[in-house]
Amino acid sequence: MGAAVLVLDTDGRIQVVSAAARTLWQASPTELVNDFFPNLFTFDVVSRDPDWIQSQWEVLLAAGQGQPITLKLQPKEAAAFDALVRIEKAGDAPVCYFAFINRPATAATPIASLPRPVPAAAGAAAESFLTQLNERSPLGFFDLNFLKNEVYYSPTWKRMLGYTDASLANTYETWLGLIHPDDSGAAPDRHGRGGGTGTRPYSLEFRMKHAAGHYAWVQSVGLQVYGPNGALQRVMGAHLDVSDKKEFEEAGLRAEERLDQLGDRGRVGIIDLDFSSGLYWLSPGFKSLLGYADADLSDTLESFLRTLPLDETVGGVQAYFLAQHPSQLAYFDTLRLRHREGREVLVYACVARQISRRKELQRVLGFAVPLPEALVEGGVPAETSLGVSAAQLTVLFAELQEALLLTDANGLVSFLNPKAERLLGRTSAQCVGQESQDVFRLVHRESGQPGESPVAKALMSGEATALNAEFALETGAAKATPIAFSARAVMDSAGKPAGAVLVFRNPAEMTLTPEELVRSNRFESLGKLAGGIAHDFNNLLTTILGGVSLAKDARDDSGLENSERACLAAKGLSKQLLTFSKGGTGVRQVVKPADILTDAVRLAAAGSTVKVEVAVAPDTQTICVDRAQMLQVFQNLVINAIQAMTTGGGHIRINASNVVLTEGQIAPLPAGTYVALEVRDNGSGIKPEHLEKIFDPFFTTKKTGTGLGLATVLSIVKRHGGQMGVESELGTGTTFTVFLPQSDKPEEIEARRAPSLRFGTGRVLFMDDDEQICTLTGGMLESLGYKYDIAKNGEEAVQFYKRYLNIGRPYDAVIMDLTIIGGMGGEQTFRHLRDLDPEVRAIIASGYDNDAMARQFYDMGFYGYLPKPYRVGDLGKIIRTVLGK
Repeated sequence: MGAAVLVLDTDGRIQVVSAAARTLWQASPTELVNDFFPNLFTFDVVSRDPDWIQSQWEVLLAAGQGQPITLKLQPKEAAAFDALVRIEKAGDAPVCYFAFINRPATAATPIASLPRPVPAAAGAAAESFLTQLNERSPLGFFDLNFLKNEVYYSPTWKRMLGYTDASLANTYETWLGLIHPDDSGAAPDRHGRGGGTGTRPYSLEFRMKHAAGHYAWVQSVGLQVYGPNGALQRVMGAHLDVSDKKEFEEAGLRAEERLDQLGDRGRVGIIDLDFSSGLYWLSPGFKSLLGYADADLSDTLESFLRTLPLDETVGGVQAYFLAQHPSQLAYFDTLRLRHREGREVLVYACVARQISRRKELQRVLGFAVPLPEALVEGGVPAETSLGVSAAQLTVLFAELQEALLLTDANGLVSFLNPKAERLLGRTSAQCVGQESQDVFRLVHRESGQPGESPVAKALMSGEATALNAEFALETGAAKATPIAFSARAVMDSAGKPAGAVLVFRNPAEMTLTPEELVRSNRFESLGKLAGGIAHDFNNLLTTILGGVSLAKDARDDSGLENSERACLAAKGLSKQLLTFSKGGTGVRQVVKPADILTDAVRLAAAGSTVKVEVAVAPDTQTICVDRAQMLQVFQNLVINAIQAMTTGGGHIRINASNVVLTEGQIAPLPAGTYVALEVRDNGSGIKPEHLEKIFDPFFTTKKTGTGLGLATVLSIVKRHGGQMGVESELGTGTTFTVFLPQSDKPEEIEARRAPSLRFGTGRVLFMDDDEQICTLTGGMLESLGYKYDIAKNGEEAVQFYKRYLNIGRPYDAVIMDLTIIGGMGGEQTFRHLRDLDPEVRAIIASGYDNDAMARQFYDMGFYGYLPKPYRVGDLGKIIRTVLGK
């Protein structure tokens, strides 16, 4: 038999197969066409990943042109055998190649399977592609053969971790010693253990210890081999160092966290006005500075213009910024802004501008803080630029919950507020003019050694002293008072210290407002819930992916029904999470206790091994509550109960029933009918000396806790007219009981609309920047009988709408995604469309499945709200509903 011939395109895809080639591979005339050339051979490391196959083809092409190489040919129904392969270029327009395949005349020395380098006996005339891949690429290869107890690490694999080939033994113990302890469960020698037989590709990221002592992130791709009993027999793969990528990701997360701290929870107002892309952002801190809630001021150029003085913005925002300090790209200045109430607010701002060569303003970044008051003689300014008198500032300082001490440039006390007088045990008259280190004397809380004066340190360095809680305040009393303090130098116009400000407080007296308490605890709870929620989401995704995979690969759609149910369950879970993270709307509704308890357990117990049971008496009355805040109550109680199970097991029982309380039975509740909701665990219990303090803010016995959980629970329950009780016994368990007033109204159930026809007629405009969603929704609309057009952003949507409006045939409905990357989103596009056609019937589509947000868009004038993900029936129903309005 002559040489087998294949014709390949530039990507290595087979176009033509000779009869001899079909015989070699035992294939039908069309079976090999359009397959990739590397897939016809067998290697130790294989993958169907397109990038992997493309890399194999490029190495084969480099090694096999003009010289034969030995590969392991895999027929359809026979054992693999060695074959000589030579590749020649056949043309340039288009580029194609001939591949000639022959059986060797004599048994050739077999080439070492990837990733081992090729033995020299394979032929010195032609360096094999495997040798090139093993020695010249940045990939490090490994082979863990548990069946034969053989382990191999390529020289590149070892160099990647800082080792020479001889300094690292080829043993499995080496692998175990290099894997980061926290990542060992996610490594490929563990990943997927105990499932199925045969081979399974994988792609993972984990850390391995470098010879220099640090841990390097590696991306590992390869193949796992399972035996007939499901045991992992072999892992083969390649590693690539991705430490730089990980560092970049972590730096981005840290930058985002810092920006969130400054622009949301801090008092810093941040703006980002990108005129070139049309994207604008005003931080929550900026809005709060001017009296707006985050939702009250949208992130638009018009919103920012509303915050600027009318007399300075006649030419618009760009003209306003171009006129300021024209010789500087970045500048500091005092700006006037307009408060929501119409009054003027002075802020100290830094503005950085990006200006094109044509002198066009492209982008403005900046931050603003409330204007600080300059200190003058006496510690308090007599009159400021804001018109605030010394008397007014004295009253202001007196109302502060923190103690305040001001000094001059020499460290002499110039002012104390009443809180400082109380903590120091001395009057202002006794302290003014004295050395600050004599008035504010520190001792270390553990060692008892005297502490350095924070005022002297601030004046000497000119920098702020970070918040410190390691010291106590020595006042001459029998016991020093624990103190938390910070100090800052006040600089004059020449940049020299003109004085210092010292702020201090007894940590035991720190309190939060009810709103701050709830918000702080919500963030803490979200962190605790994250791992369990991810566990449940992964379980749901497994069902979804399994059903889709079965339908795609085996033409078996029996699993799609389960996939659909899992999608709806994941949608419900994400809606609960969004509701909880929003912290409630302040709107109370009548609900069944069973619904609240079931939803709370679903989030709080996600991923936990503790058994949680909910038992609600059949006649239990409804309660009127803020649903999100009441979820927070019972999620906190369930989380606490789970954490009380030191062994990871245990049992939590949640009961609900009606109770009648007599006067004084549960102080301070009046006599009447209530719903009692009880969370009982069989954990470690609470010590008697701690029982009276558990509801105090910041009290905690946990190393990582903030002590806000139970304080938040009690605050929310009291605001709902209820009360809490607790019983606990060491070694037996704890029971928390929540008493809430019964509602005299039935549960509020949204009236079900009469079912509408699924199919319809008309033209729909759909806008989304995700190509897959556009394709999928287009197919849905077509199946429903609608004609449709697709827009990738708001600008395209407006052009489409104008085109059909001009011929007197406006769209019957417009569906718009809320967020568009790099273009106008649904909210902004809706305003443009409503200017064109006040009767536009618009539907907003969003991944934020939240009732409060839906109401917000209905109030803006949208006809419908379509939460993602959605099914064909959901899409048809919302369109029919909107067209029927």
